[in-house]
Amino acid sequence: MRIILADPRTLVRAGLKRLLQEHTDAQIVGEVADGQALLEKVGQLHPDAVLTEIELPKITGIEALVQIHRHYPEVAVLILSSLTDGQHVRAALRHGAAGFLDKDADPMELHLALRAVQRKQIYLSPSISHAAVERRGGALRQEDQVMLTPRQRQVLQLIARGKSTKEIAALMGVSIKTVETHRARLMNALGLYGTNALMRYAIRTGLDYAHL
Repeated sequence: MRIILADPRTLVRAGLKRLLQEHTDAQIVGEVADGQALLEKVGQLHPDAVLTEIELPKITGIEALVQIHRHYPEVAVLILSSLTDGQHVRAALRHGAAGFLDKDADPMELHLALRAVQRKQIYLSPSISHAAVERRGGALRQEDQVMLTPRQRQVLQLIARGKSTKEIAALMGVSIKTVETHRARLMNALGLYGTNALMRYAIRTGLDYAHL
């Protein structure tokens, strides 16, 4: 398999490259340190697979996954990260990841993950609880029962993408006060308070990378 490695740490990439060369027959065709470079490399090299960290500069690993899955669906994307909480795992799988590996995993898991990718199967590290991947059952939470207006959805998506109030106002062509009003109404309607809570809601519901 022809693989591109994406991780901001040079030593991590070097270690991954050595492990892949020792334990698999994979060919490392490219290495990048940020999400923007990853998208460019994928467009240039058309690899079989990408092995990427979530926490990448410029464009996150999840956002890069979304773009790769949309424009190069034949390229398998494996996430390798220590961010193994349910939110990140669900977001990765929802957006088309071929697997999710814990950075604390046994090195041989790389071999198992690549074999699974070749078989068109999804691979999860055993350390990742399957319960974390599944949505919690039971009664609907308050925020799941709320119908948001198109403007509220747009504001929420931009908040989830890390945009400031000033940037959101410029992108939407409205005043800063209008954005603040939308934000306040969002928090009131969803029963969520604070930017982090809104971002978690956007990730859980798939709004974070939905089309604006």
